[in-house]
Amino acid sequence: MSKMRILAIDDNTVNLATIEQELKEDYEIIPMLSGRRAVKFLCCDKVDLILLDVEMPVMDGIKTLSEIRKLENGVTVPVIFLTANKDKNTVLEGSKLGIMDYITKPFDSNDLNNRIKHVFERLGSIPISEEELLKNIEIILECFDNDKISGVLSKMDEVINYKISEEISGRVRVAREKLEKGEEADSRAMIQRIVNMLRNKLYPKSELNNVPLSIREIFGQLLLIKSDIKAYKTKDAIKHCQSLLQYSIEDDLKTPLNDTLNKLLKYDDIAASAIVDELISITGRKMAQRD
Repeated sequence: MSKMRILAIDDNTVNLATIEQELKEDYEIIPMLSGRRAVKFLCCDKVDLILLDVEMPVMDGIKTLSEIRKLENGVTVPVIFLTANKDKNTVLEGSKLGIMDYITKPFDSNDLNNRIKHVFERLGSIPISEEELLKNIEIILECFDNDKISGVLSKMDEVINYKISEEISGRVRVAREKLEKGEEADSRAMIQRIVNMLRNKLYPKSELNNVPLSIREIFGQLLLIKSDIKAYKTKDAIKHCQSLLQYSIEDDLKTPLNDTLNKLLKYDDIAASAIVDELISITGRKMAQRD
C-alpha cells in the first residue's frame, strides 16, 4: 500500500528537512520552498494533505492557500497551518479558507504526528482506535451536559466521518436525527448507550461484579488511586478504577467512581483527584459510622 502524500511548504530549508525527517517513515513528503512552486505543482499533481507555513516572503500562507483553493487539486485538500505566531486574525482567515488545524512553531514531533493523524481520522482516510472513538463520543455527552447543542452536532458530524463500524456510525446518525427533531433526551440516551457499548467492549466486566467489597477495602483502593494520580501515574490510576468498578459497590460510590474514570481517560487529573478526595471523605465517614 502506497504512503499518503504530504506537501510541505516552507521557505526555510531546515524546517523542511526537519519535517521530512520526522514524517518520512509514515508518509511521502514533498518539500516546496515557496507558495508559487506549490501552486504550480498542484496544477498537475495531487496530495493527501498540505503543511503550510504562514510567514513566507513574496507569497505568504494566506495568499498561497487562496490560490490553492482555486485549483481542481486544491479545492478540498486538508491543510494544517505552521505558524511562529499564534495570531487570531491569521487563524480566522485560514478558517475561512478551510484549514483543519494549525501548529505553532517550533513544534513537537509527536504533536505534529498526532495532528496529522487526527486530520486523516476526521476525514475517514484512516481508522480511529476504539479508545479514541470512546473519548470523542464522551465529548458529545459532555456537550449535552453543558447544553452546548451546537457542539453536540459538530462532534456528531465529525464522528460520522470517521472510518468506524456502521454499528456505531449508524447509531450516531440516528441520534443526530432525533436531536434535529427536538428529541434531545432520546438523542442523549442513544449517545449514552454508545458510550456503554464501547466501555463494555474495551473494559469487559467479569464475574467479580457480584463480589461485594467492604468499605475499608474500598477506602484502601481509593487511597491507591489518589497516590497514582499524585505521582502522575494516570494509566495505573485508570487500571485501579476499572478494577474497583468490577466489584459490587454502593451506587453513591459507583457513580462518582465512574466519573473519576471518565476524567482520567480525558487526562483531567485535577478533576479526577477532586472526585477521589470526596470519595475518600465519604468512605471515611462510612467506616466511622460502622466501627
